[in-house]
Amino acid sequence: MKKLSLILLSLMLATMACQTSQKKSNEGSSEIHQFTVDEIQTKGYDYIGKEVAITGTVSHVCKHSGQRCFLMGSGEEITIRVEAGHQIGSFNQEQMGSDLTVTGVLQEIRIDDTYLAEMEAEAGTCSEEEAEHTHDGNHEVDGGKHDQDKQNQLAEMRQKIEASGKGYYSIFYLDGIKSEEVVN
Repeated sequence: MKKLSLILLSLMLATMACQTSQKKSNEGSSEIHQFTVDEIQTKGYDYIGKEVAITGTVSHVCKHSGQRCFLMGSGEEITIRVEAGHQIGSFNQEQMGSDLTVTGVLQEIRIDDTYLAEMEAEAGTCSEEEAEHTHDGNHEVDGGKHDQDKQNQLAEMRQKIEASGKGYYSIFYLDGIKSEEVVN
């Protein structure tokens, strides 16, 4: 009787161990994929809505709230916006120039003709504080440079839409969950 009890106990323990091992291997299959800023620009479509980790150099931190920062890749033009989220809290100015790995959920904004039309409508308006009256009664912001910069930006976006062949192009950003400084 004791032998039978020991055998049954051994079988139960072995079965439980196998189930735990199998459970751990299933959890391991949902590992977080690691990317550089450059890599996510080309591979991002496959990871929209999924948790990823992105490593880059902090090129900008929003001064007012620290709620977002930009990570730079191999060049200044290759960046991704990172939203701090409630778990990160905020980024700080001391992180400028630091290498960070930020884990979060990858999101996509599709820039298409409708999006550009909304931007154009917004570009035509500016606040009274930003504007100053000219002698003929018109409002002018920074000598009209702001308007020209916005027009150039919109034209560049239109070119990207046409070049994509899809009627839109994507901008990726990360809803941050955690952030770690990379120690070299």
